[in-house]
Amino acid sequence: MEHSVFSNRSSGDHALLPPSIGWNWYHTAALLTTSIIIYATLPLLRSSKSNDSLPVANKLFPFEPSFFSRIRWALWAQQIIRDADKKTQGRPYKLARGDSELVVLPARLIPELNRYGVDVLDSRKSHAFTLLGHLTGVEVVEHTNYHVRMLQGSITPALPELFHSMAKRISDALKEEFPQIDQWTIMKPLPASVRCFSEGIALVLYGSKMVENPRLVELTYTLTRNVFVVAFAMRCVPSCLNRYLAWLLPAKWRMHQDWKALSDFVIPEVQRRKTVILEGKEEHSPDLITWMVQSGRTELERDPQVLATLCGSVAAGSTYSIANFVCRALSDLTSNPEVLEAVRAEILAKNAEIGGRWDTAALASLPCLESAMKETARLAPGTLIVYSRAVTQDCVIGGVPLKKGQFMTVSGPGRAMDPNIYEDPTTYKGLRFCADDKIKEHSVKPFRSVDTDILTWGAGKWACPGRYIADMAAKILLIQLIDAYEFSFVGGVPLKHDAIHEFLFFHPDNKMQVRRRKDAVGISL
Repeated sequence: MEHSVFSNRSSGDHALLPPSIGWNWYHTAALLTTSIIIYATLPLLRSSKSNDSLPVANKLFPFEPSFFSRIRWALWAQQIIRDADKKTQGRPYKLARGDSELVVLPARLIPELNRYGVDVLDSRKSHAFTLLGHLTGVEVVEHTNYHVRMLQGSITPALPELFHSMAKRISDALKEEFPQIDQWTIMKPLPASVRCFSEGIALVLYGSKMVENPRLVELTYTLTRNVFVVAFAMRCVPSCLNRYLAWLLPAKWRMHQDWKALSDFVIPEVQRRKTVILEGKEEHSPDLITWMVQSGRTELERDPQVLATLCGSVAAGSTYSIANFVCRALSDLTSNPEVLEAVRAEILAKNAEIGGRWDTAALASLPCLESAMKETARLAPGTLIVYSRAVTQDCVIGGVPLKKGQFMTVSGPGRAMDPNIYEDPTTYKGLRFCADDKIKEHSVKPFRSVDTDILTWGAGKWACPGRYIADMAAKILLIQLIDAYEFSFVGGVPLKHDAIHEFLFFHPDNKMQVRRRKDAVGISL
């Protein structure tokens, strides 16, 4: 008589097996054997799509579960990249990141890579994949580059017009966030800097009227923080589970609420501005929403929810990244007082020369500051891998076959730490780019430009579209901080940058000592 699946398990039948199937040792052996065969075969089938002649970094043995690669990459990415670059000596290799195997190409191939369009190498798809767009809400960037076109074609040319209003908002925030006394005060510079930059970024995104609402400005950085917390945490989790486990994170719920709050601000404003246009009225405001509403041609580009998401995506890609960079630059300058003094002297001299009337041209004429910024970006970039692309068509780059479905990237440190390009590359030399024998070469490659030796902004057509905004905002804050404040390390111990996955950052809990300089000029931009 056959047993029911609900029968007494003491009979030896397994409750999850079909009736009358007894569970004994040879079934166990068969299951284990089948599992081993599948486990061994799947990697072989997968690798048939890729180039197996390349060495693989961050993989201890061919069939190692990807989970271990994920964890090692999350914790020790810097060492993994450093060792792989040293071992391969400029040759291509594969990087097991856990979520995928990336083909890492040498930076010398960037000119060749630049010849391929998004139909072959897609940066948007790679960006959405890296930040887990399906979990963080930024997956719309995979389907449109509308915000990129608006940043490049409308916002960047308008920066001279935006300069004074952005500088005022950042300056006002600086007075609120940084101590105004001439006694040493211990503070956390990153959260303070984030709030300063949020004022400037919100102005660029939403315009002067909308940013009068402090909650909208707050969303500019809280949404960004929650997006990255979710992405960083879920990058450690197998892809099949992260969609579900993400909801166990408080940051996921906060992020969900932030996206809704942002939409509640932006969607009615988009509708209002559409009505203004239909009525034939003109409303000049040099901000991203205005230009997107005015320039939208397709249904996607006119969708209010899409525009709200694109604004949030731009905020996510700018607010914390600029603040992280500025804090790293301040830390480097504090560690190297001779560089700090040279930069401060240059700033004060320029302020006297222009009679305190700063503009974008004055910001661009500070070679010592530019050099210090470049050196910080060279040694501590925002990300260890740059020029990341999803391969959407089979192609061959530098003799390396890339298959559809793969991802490729370039090692930033592999270029920036190359002793053939930089003398003593591991040492901070804040004035290396403005030395007499280098100033002419680097004056034509300012910090905001695409430099294929440093790769701060990536390279090619899809290099960071917000780099001009970031450059202007960073200099606005740095100039005032360097004039107004002295900095020192708590206990005299220099700060080191932190890292998770490929991202380097200045830890939010890092503390520095700050006091106002008694002989500060009081530069106000």
